[in-house]
Amino acid sequence: MSTDYQIPGRVPEDGVPRQAVSDYWRERFPSEPYYDNNQFFDDYEPAYQLGHRTRADDMIRAYEEVEAELQSRWAQEHGQSKLSWEQARNAVRRGWDESTALRQAHLDKGVPRGT
Repeated sequence: MSTDYQIPGRVPEDGVPRQAVSDYWRERFPSEPYYDNNQFFDDYEPAYQLGHRTRADDMIRAYEEVEAELQSRWAQEHGQSKLSWEQARNAVRRGWDESTALRQAHLDKGVPRGT
């Protein structure tokens, strides 16, 4: 089956476990410039996951092309997060930006270079 084929209603899997994305950001989020020490990781985690999942699903479009869609999705998918879109926006973008790097690190794990 071609990797370009997508079953309607099915979210493509980029191979990076959800927990790996959470672990990555749990360690880094306090160092991000948008970090607010009045918020907890549980508030930021859905934003990172949304950015990561969306990038994994849509490798063709630029972030600027999907930002309005992400804002709408945040309103529906933020779960228990207390962040407004304006507070979550940068974390969603960082999740999007790092999605490719996380995927590559996951794929490279344990694979010798040059093989």
